[in-house]
Amino acid sequence: MKNSKKILLLMMCLLCVCMLTACTVKHRRQRNSVSATGSPVNTKTLTGVVTGQDVEKQNITVRELDSNLESVLYYDSTAAVTNKFGETITAEQITTGEILELAYRTSDTLLVSAAVPEDVWEYDEVDSFSFRAEENMMRFADKKYQYSANTYISSSGQQIALAELNQEDTLTVRGVGIHVYSITRTAGHGYVRLTGYEDFTGGMVEVGNRIILPIADNMLITAPAGIYRVTLCKGVSIASKTATVQQDQTVTVDFSDYVSTAKDIGTVTFDIEPEGADLTINGTTVDYSQPVALNYGEYKITVAMTGYETYSGTLDVEDASVPVHIDLIEEQATVNNSATATPAPSAAGDNNSTSSSTTSDSSSSSSTDSSATSKKVDSSHTITVTAPRGVEVYLDNVYKGLAPCKFKKVIGSQTVTLSQTGYVTKSYSIDILDDDEDVTLKFADLVKETGSR
Repeated sequence: MKNSKKILLLMMCLLCVCMLTACTVKHRRQRNSVSATGSPVNTKTLTGVVTGQDVEKQNITVRELDSNLESVLYYDSTAAVTNKFGETITAEQITTGEILELAYRTSDTLLVSAAVPEDVWEYDEVDSFSFRAEENMMRFADKKYQYSANTYISSSGQQIALAELNQEDTLTVRGVGIHVYSITRTAGHGYVRLTGYEDFTGGMVEVGNRIILPIADNMLITAPAGIYRVTLCKGVSIASKTATVQQDQTVTVDFSDYVSTAKDIGTVTFDIEPEGADLTINGTTVDYSQPVALNYGEYKITVAMTGYETYSGTLDVEDASVPVHIDLIEEQATVNNSATATPAPSAAGDNNSTSSSTTSDSSSSSSTDSSATSKKVDSSHTITVTAPRGVEVYLDNVYKGLAPCKFKKVIGSQTVTLSQTGYVTKSYSIDILDDDEDVTLKFADLVKETGSR
């Protein structure tokens, strides 16, 4: 009898557990799909840019296109989410900056589905771009697009200002038609500070094969994140060291104990006619009155002068001594040199230029890149940086003084860099108009470095 009662009691407990489980499952099904009466759950759809992702709280923030209205949507494992390739992903894999069409329940804002609309375009690895603030215009991939105050700009999942983007950054840009709705910085920039280089002042510094600058006092160079060979050259003296640049960080390269070496470095002598023409290498204007030291590799060169057709070409440095002769004439540019100098392709979007050992009577192509020409200086007007007080001010990597400071007005797009010991270095992209007016700039205070008092 006792055993029978125990078995009966156990069966009754199991029955109760099953009934409770069934009720719970039924309740969840009713909550996630249809009501208890079988009627469908009401949903609403919106299309917008993802401006926030909180995995811990399981919600995303979405800003509607062409407005500043934001909505917070919650999600669970039932949400049907696909990426730009149509592949199924989880809601946790949604990233800021994406443009999505989302459906959610009106009763509790629970995400039902999310997908990339068919008319949304996306450009990855954008490393050549420009902005014209007076027109709200962004140019990249040989096309012009419109941005607005509602365009969402982010880096590392956080919103940033447009001025914080730098020409050394790499972007992902998303939009619809001619409109840009999202700009995401996928690879940022850092800074290279030179010390112990007094013997090289007046020479040239090269960071990798991309940045070439005259050496001046108190140098701080903006560079993309990465590992570079930093080379200093003045006359026959050459010094080279390796530097690792991290995003928003400053690396100091000390040349006080340098050992001169000419390994894998070529000295290029430029003979350019007419005299006074501007030479740019990889977009940077270079003084070629003396031989220029360059690491072995390929470089984009441009020669320009008013009244002559601009020459654009590719220079291949592969010898210790490289003479280059370029003649500019009204209709074409001719090149005679012992190194490779091939004209840049004239067709838009064609980046595959063909190299040869020598090239002569080469046809030229006009450059449309504003960085390939010298910037106009308005000597009658000035730029004044008033704040933050006491910071070092650099204009396109050239030291201008401690704020507040004043210097000659330079027209066009350029980068202002602010630096101070114990604080995080910060860069801003600015566009100075040719409006016959003085310019006053004021920036936010720098942020203290971690661990600084």
